[in-house]
Amino acid sequence: QVRQMKTITVHPHFDMLSYDSDIGLMQLDIPLESNAAVKPVCLSNSTDALSSSSLCTASGWGIIEEDGSPARRLQQTQVPVLENEICERNYYFRHPGGITARMLWTGFVSVGGQDS
Repeated sequence: QVRQMKTITVHPHFDMLSYDSDIGLMQLDIPLESNAAVKPVCLSNSTDALSSSSLCTASGWGIIEEDGSPARRLQQTQVPVLENEICERNYYFRHPGGITARMLWTGFVSVGGQDS
């Protein structure tokens, strides 16, 4: 299914240097038709913090190729939640702002590959 964006709303506190509050909302011009491959995202009813190694579904149009090309279709993957210290040490040590309390890190540090 191909749709156009009607509106895109970026978090009002998004910081391009630190990526703090890196989240947005996209409204489609026409609703998607639900089927076996297209269904609403599952959201937790819990306000409890996710524990390290809990599995989450990450989705987006991030980089999927070694050459840095972004995905042309929405991607999704299952990834475990990582502790902030692991991300600071492995991913974010050179980035301004460091890791904030509003960030959630996921991925497979030891094998590389899928992350968010």
